[in-house]
Amino acid sequence: MLRIITQSAEINTELQRIGDRPYRDEIQAKEVAVGEILERIKHKGDQGLFKPFDTLTTPTNLKVSGSDLDAAYQKISKELLDTIQTASQKLENFYKQQLPKPWVKFEEDDVVVGKRYIPVQRAGIYVPWDQASPITRVLMQTLPAKIAKVPEIILVSPPDETGKVPPDILVAAQVSGVNQIYRLGGAQAIAALAYGTQTIPKVDVITGTGGLDVILAKRMVYGTVTTDTPVDASELFIIADETANESYIAADILAQVEQDPSSAVIVLTTNFNLAQKIQSKVQQKLQDNAHGILSEKAIAHYGLIAVVESLEQAVKITNQFAPHYLILTLAKPWDIVEKIRTVGSLFIGQMTPKAIGDYLGNGGVILPPSGLIRYASSVRVETFFKPSHLIEYSPTALKKIARVLETLALAEGFTGSAEAINLRLKEGENCD
Repeated sequence: MLRIITQSAEINTELQRIGDRPYRDEIQAKEVAVGEILERIKHKGDQGLFKPFDTLTTPTNLKVSGSDLDAAYQKISKELLDTIQTASQKLENFYKQQLPKPWVKFEEDDVVVGKRYIPVQRAGIYVPWDQASPITRVLMQTLPAKIAKVPEIILVSPPDETGKVPPDILVAAQVSGVNQIYRLGGAQAIAALAYGTQTIPKVDVITGTGGLDVILAKRMVYGTVTTDTPVDASELFIIADETANESYIAADILAQVEQDPSSAVIVLTTNFNLAQKIQSKVQQKLQDNAHGILSEKAIAHYGLIAVVESLEQAVKITNQFAPHYLILTLAKPWDIVEKIRTVGSLFIGQMTPKAIGDYLGNGGVILPPSGLIRYASSVRVETFFKPSHLIEYSPTALKKIARVLETLALAEGFTGSAEAINLRLKEGENCD
């Protein structure tokens, strides 16, 4: 059952427990095995990808063929195809707003400064079919890369029990601009993308979610390639007052846990009566829920209704926890929007379910781990760019600033930098 607690000390204790949930105890045991997989593939390429008894996928059929891609369209309904195309177009329009703008500024004494953005040459997208929202995961990773004009977008996905990548993933990949698709999963897929093999080319950026082996593999290859922030279980916070609709909140809670049974759902409200209504409504909806037992266990372990003294306390708790998602079901939600500092996606008002962000607004399925929202963000267009600064100084401009540069260089013990400055000044004077 979804618990109700009212004491501040107990609220803090429970939030700490929930924040320390999945993977913490498993990481150390898995790191060695994942490290061995990475090293094997790094040095052996395709030969390191498979064990002798692997039969569903071999180096000869890793790549999804053109005929498989064509067949995928025949295996999904027209309604689903239209839906994928519509969602892709809306997300593409959304991501276009994220395009960073290069700039150049011409200052006095012929000084030029600026910044430009160059797309990476090759992006690797990881999408498992056995986790929630595989279609959305494809769109929300591929479309930012497409908008960034990445020349090559490569998708890897583990094969199902028949050795195939599901047709909905294949169609979403084609609609959103993927160039190559490979049947491969787990740490092996991350290693292949990071180091390259005879079959799978090395990429510059890897994004995507997966199990613990994928999370650890992405951490270990960071530096060899760039990766998005490693993904962990997500959290949904809901701040509600007496005007909130308990049925909407209960539905949002079940929608969250059906996507991820290790997801945390925290309701913060100033109204004890509302808390009781939400608790009752959730219990009622669980009776008819398709994910019944799993959802009930998830809510019992990682669900909570905390009755707080004020909206200010609710905001403080939210900012300290830094959840991925926050829904504001308040009479005047915009009054506290500016006070919310550390959430990934913010859904405002009674009529804005989290599903809007899940499917049409990068609310997202590709998010950083718990707490990292304070300084990290989801996959976005800038994930696929390499920014670089442009600087040009004229002789006059260098002469004016030389003393400042030399003093800083010498103060930090960099005599070579000081010489590089003075040499230019002396040659400039000689030319005069």
